[in-house]
Amino acid sequence: MDEITRRRASSFGPVADTYARVRPGYPPEAIAWLLPANAGRVLDMGAGTGALSQGLLDCGLDVVAVEPDPQMRRVLEDRLPGVDVRAGRAEELPLETGEVDAVLGGQMWHWVEAEEATTEVARVLRPGGTLGLLWNLRDERVPWMAALGELVPGEDRSGSAALRVRLPAGSPFDGGAARQFPWHQELAPADVVDLMATRSRVQVLSEPERRKVLARVAELTRTHPGLAGRPVVDVPYVTSCFRAVRRPT
Repeated sequence: MDEITRRRASSFGPVADTYARVRPGYPPEAIAWLLPANAGRVLDMGAGTGALSQGLLDCGLDVVAVEPDPQMRRVLEDRLPGVDVRAGRAEELPLETGEVDAVLGGQMWHWVEAEEATTEVARVLRPGGTLGLLWNLRDERVPWMAALGELVPGEDRSGSAALRVRLPAGSPFDGGAARQFPWHQELAPADVVDLMATRSRVQVLSEPERRKVLARVAELTRTHPGLAGRPVVDVPYVTSCFRAVRRPT
């Protein structure tokens, strides 16, 4: 991992409260597609402030949430006091061998060392359990979302995160499948600005550049025909999912 990627990966803690308030959760149908039948105990890996953990709790599951950043963990613990929250990272998970039926990770696999993380996920999964990865991507078929994406320097706008997942050769997982789920989040226009402020590429800008980008986002919310004058806007996403099954041994 290069230095700029490392800085981006560690940029979320200072905006943890805003992150929890404006970042989207995940559609229930996407979560259901990632889980094996009769799942009971699951790991939310790289849990952040708990958006995915909340969705797993809503499914009636026993959730362990592992997150490396202490500020993100603090918000997660305050938000979801019933979740077993642990410090740790994907490459060194603080769980017993075969402890969980599924390992899910939202918005996180692109930050990890894939070979080490895959080995750890396989270790903590029961045979037949699933690794599920998901990303909320801006649906840029909607014109104002495409305009928003143009304002963030260097953002990946390809819209195919799950299709690019490649587990290391020799890993104990069968195949891999990808699926997308369109949905939307409701936010006030001012929250759209806060949402973009939590993006890692914005976080690592110099302060003058950061203010400039966010001023452009605010201007977009005031003037774009898809946003102007609306007290609440639908923020459209496509949740991109990847699922693989751990082979029996």
